[in-house]
Amino acid sequence: MKQEFIVIRTKETAVKIQNSQINAVRLKDIVKKGVRVYENGKIGIAGAIGDIAEGALLENAVQNLTAGIGYPYPLSTENTEHRCYNDKPMTAEDLLALSESVLDTLRQEYSDFSFSETIAAAEIVQQMRNTEGLDLEYKDALFSIGLILKDKKSANLFDGFIVCEGRQFDPVQFWNITRPMLEAYRTPVALPVGETLPILSFDNSGTLGFLSNSLNGERYATGSSLFSAKMGKQLFNEKINLELNRNPKFGPAAFFDMEGVVLKDDCHPLIEAGKLVNVYTDKNTAHLYNLPHTGAAAGEYDDMPGLAAARNAPIPLRFKTDSTDLKAALKGQPAILVVVSSGGDFTPDGSFAAPVQVSFLFDGERILGKLPEFTMRSHLYKMLGEDYIGTFDNNAFYLGDLPTQLQSCYMTIMR
Repeated sequence: MKQEFIVIRTKETAVKIQNSQINAVRLKDIVKKGVRVYENGKIGIAGAIGDIAEGALLENAVQNLTAGIGYPYPLSTENTEHRCYNDKPMTAEDLLALSESVLDTLRQEYSDFSFSETIAAAEIVQQMRNTEGLDLEYKDALFSIGLILKDKKSANLFDGFIVCEGRQFDPVQFWNITRPMLEAYRTPVALPVGETLPILSFDNSGTLGFLSNSLNGERYATGSSLFSAKMGKQLFNEKINLELNRNPKFGPAAFFDMEGVVLKDDCHPLIEAGKLVNVYTDKNTAHLYNLPHTGAAAGEYDDMPGLAAARNAPIPLRFKTDSTDLKAALKGQPAILVVVSSGGDFTPDGSFAAPVQVSFLFDGERILGKLPEFTMRSHLYKMLGEDYIGTFDNNAFYLGDLPTQLQSCYMTIMR
């Protein structure tokens, strides 16, 4: 009988902020353990929250073999890899001092705004090992500043955000971007003239979410993906390169999937030079539909591993940076830097529309002021095709020391 063990531990200190004051400090230390056993093509699973003895979970998992759940796939084997991405986690004392310092500056210099929500620090350990020689461990430590700002004279529930996330905090860079952004909130400006304008965004999660659904191996194979039967075809601008990327350098998540698969160089190409070259799969999907296996299994610690999008779990997709000079790419035209866009979505055919609640006018180097609300419209094939400008490393706006990107394309503006 083969055995597999999963341990996920998260320690978090969260400073709760209300009206620019510390309201509470909350501590969490949660351990989740899962055990899987495999015999005669079947899988048994057991799990618990808390530091439960593995022996008890193993006994439950063996009993659960009687459910007859099939799993006829070979386990990941013979790989020992332990990675630590931050060996200097922020202490609770350091976090409190940071919170007081940030809030003190905000209260003194920006008393026309109130700030609420959370400043937090977390330590993460995720382990996976089995009786076939697999021994994987991911360790990390991060802090995050996530503050909602409200103009005290505004009737809105909120008017913007201050966001910073990383492994080490740089106060100089933080204030170098936060001060100009807060000044921009105080400076209303008009939308530029034109029906079609360049849009610039830190957050491409909506686009990646739609691509995640479309690149799901099961949906592709069964004909329900926008990209079904388009393998090898030119879908987008030749600058577009998209990959399944599990490198924790870019985000706080394990470098292995929930079947213990570690990708070569932590990534696997899906779109190259605008062409569809792969869809993502777990072991089951790859076997059922005769597709390449890409290591995209998701699932909870106490659950059957499965394909990520089928379980509403995020798949770690990332665009490769393809452009460098943002100001030159804009060709002297002012751009709209989107900060808050809530309520928009893609339709199944790829059409896109979204209201923009908060945005800034940006000249390629400086934020010039806050724009009025508007709606933007486009289509996936235009956004990443003829209207695509580029994906840039974000060197203009400090959002923490995790590498971030700015993505730009032209969109139709509804005023």
